[in-house]
Order: sequence, then C-alpha cells, then structure tokens
Amino acid sequence: MTRDKDNFIRPGEHGSQVVLDPEFLLRHSLYISDGKTIIKSSVTVGQAIEAIAFAHVKEKMPDLAEKCNAVKIEFKDGKFVVCFADSIDHLSL
Repeated sequence: MTRDKDNFIRPGEHGSQVVLDPEFLLRHSLYISDGKTIIKSSVTVGQAIEAIAFAHVKEKMPDLAEKCNAVKIEFKDGKFVVCFADSIDHLSL
C-alpha cells in the first residue's frame, strides 16, 4: 500500500513538481461539483491526474497554487510527475 510520503511536492522558483504514485491515484476518489465521481464525467486521465496533483498542492502547500497556470505530466520511474508553472515558458523546472 502506498504511503503519503511516496507522494511529494518539490517547490521551484516559477512553479512546483508533484510526484504521485500510481497506487495513490487508483485509491483516490475525485469528485466533480455535482457529486459524480470522475469516472462518470467526461474528463481525460490526464485531466484527472492534473486535478489530483493540484488538489495535493492546494492542501499541502497552498502558497504554490498561484503558480499552477501551466502543466506538464510525465511518467518516470513508475511515478507520475506533474510539473506546474506560472507560465508555459517556465515549465522546465
């Protein structure tokens, strides 16, 4: 079972990087405003990962939320790496 410490946020000058274990994502319930789960909505897997990562930032380091205007998602070493930046020009963290 995945522990919270397997997921982390790395702050940067122009944004942040969120690393999420796939097991965490599989156990995570994401709801949209009408109360339906993400599975019943019309979002892509990437949008769901982005939403979960952004929620992680807002909960653990809310001061970084304003730097989450652009996003890049990669899968590296068995983890999802979500890079947020204040602009698309700063996505290379």
